[in-house]
Amino acid sequence: MAEASESLNLNATFGAFLISVIASSCLFGVTCTQAWYYYTRYSDGIVLKVLVGTIWILEVLHLAFGSHAIYHYVILHYGDPTALAEVIWSVSLNVSVTALIALFVYLYYARRIYQLSNYNIPLVALVVIPSVCRLGTSICITGYGLHLKYYFLFKRSVMAGLIRASLTLYVVSDLLIAVLLCYYLHSSRTGITRTDTLINRLIIYAVHNGLITSVADIFVIVFNMTYPDNLVYLSVYQIVANLYSNTFLATLNARKATKPDNDHFSTNLNTLNLSTFGAHSRPLADAARAGGTNKRHVDIDITTTVEIERDTDGDSPSNSGSKVASF
Repeated sequence: MAEASESLNLNATFGAFLISVIASSCLFGVTCTQAWYYYTRYSDGIVLKVLVGTIWILEVLHLAFGSHAIYHYVILHYGDPTALAEVIWSVSLNVSVTALIALFVYLYYARRIYQLSNYNIPLVALVVIPSVCRLGTSICITGYGLHLKYYFLFKRSVMAGLIRASLTLYVVSDLLIAVLLCYYLHSSRTGITRTDTLINRLIIYAVHNGLITSVADIFVIVFNMTYPDNLVYLSVYQIVANLYSNTFLATLNARKATKPDNDHFSTNLNTLNLSTFGAHSRPLADAARAGGTNKRHVDIDITTTVEIERDTDGDSPSNSGSKVASF
């Protein structure tokens, strides 16, 4: 097993992997905070709430697998180069967990593109197909990872091609969705200052989300091609799932801040108290006509409340404002 231990730079690999698991733990804390904020502040439909809950559960699995892997390598098998060169099952499964998180996030974005593009099914298929293919390649990577015993065998098998194909699909999906969202949001401009300001903010969110995840994916590809032996790319890949989850939740939680100010308003006048009119109204009128000095003071309060809560779901193709606000 000397080849296994010599082909893997253990110091660079597991030092970087330990740092990435710590960073992933911190980002998971951000995910929990954003999920809590979402559930306490928004009353979306059951589908979106289940989606957020599913992504959170997958994040729990992602962190658990990463923690198990680093504990296995640096605690249970400390000082055993042969064991450190072996592929642990939790590392392989984490590839598919990350792909599932990315798939659910992109299904959400695909739905938004579906609404903004006036239900353009071929365009949505162009977005969904690479995401599904990416999940397929990730499942294959998991299968090969469970079959291959040592990391150094990755670069000698079909695994190397699958890894790069999967990462390339990540980048393509990131950039494609960012471009489409920016295009359709820009096309939704109305010329009204407040609405255009809202659209500009949403475009910024779309660009930032696409750049953050695509840059991370590009780093993984670069490290995979330049340093295939020390598995530094695996350390960067550990936080990719956290980036997808947090950018997705940040988009959901930003909707309140980017809604127009007049989405919720109330107007209060005075309340008309009809209880002052009744059996005593006629005697009071008769006394006034008779010129009597007995006068009663009648307070009339009139209150009219107009309250509008706009819970836009973006399902109406004729309402561009709703589709933009529901982003």
